[in-house]
Amino acid sequence: MAKAWFKNRLNDPYLKKSRAEDYRSRAAYKLEEIDEKYKLIKPGSKILDLGAAPGSWSQYALRKAGGKAKIIAIDLLEVRPIDGVTILQGDIRDADNQAKIIELAAGKLDIILSDMAPDTTGVHYADTENSAMLVHLALDIAEKLLKPGGSFVAKVFEGAEYQALLQRTKKLFGFAKSFNPKASLNRSRELFLVAQQFKGPAACKPQT
Repeated sequence: MAKAWFKNRLNDPYLKKSRAEDYRSRAAYKLEEIDEKYKLIKPGSKILDLGAAPGSWSQYALRKAGGKAKIIAIDLLEVRPIDGVTILQGDIRDADNQAKIIELAAGKLDIILSDMAPDTTGVHYADTENSAMLVHLALDIAEKLLKPGGSFVAKVFEGAEYQALLQRTKKLFGFAKSFNPKASLNRSRELFLVAQQFKGPAACKPQT
């Protein structure tokens, strides 16, 4: 089984393409598919890349914007420098990091991207629950940092929690839908939550 996995890995067309095009991981092509369908990234965009390591989403966003975007990447792990991208190492839940992002962006953001994923346990319900918690965290950040009309993309492991997550997203955005890129591995249960037309502060207020 390990040999078969290694063989498939060697023959992975997206892995080969990422090496040929100097992307740090094949994940760049997942974002590319999403962006080509939903037209998210434009020159002048202010973008936050959550869970950025190793940096391929930031690389793609910068290239798509022709180098004319403000991109801030953050991860708990170290991310090697990328020309044109501001990289922070730390926890996005930290208020100081959030304030720094607003300062660096010189205002609120146009797009929040999240490729955050939990450390997997192999226990399906635990992994999907932990994944959903990270997407809720990304939505919390969107409520604070995203400008009205902004867009949001987040990876999530599909499970029992997903419908509640989708419903929350639909309350915050004018459009929200699941997307499954061809570049995702066949054995993966990941999908991507894509949302556009952020409704702004009014949508974030709790119902009374």
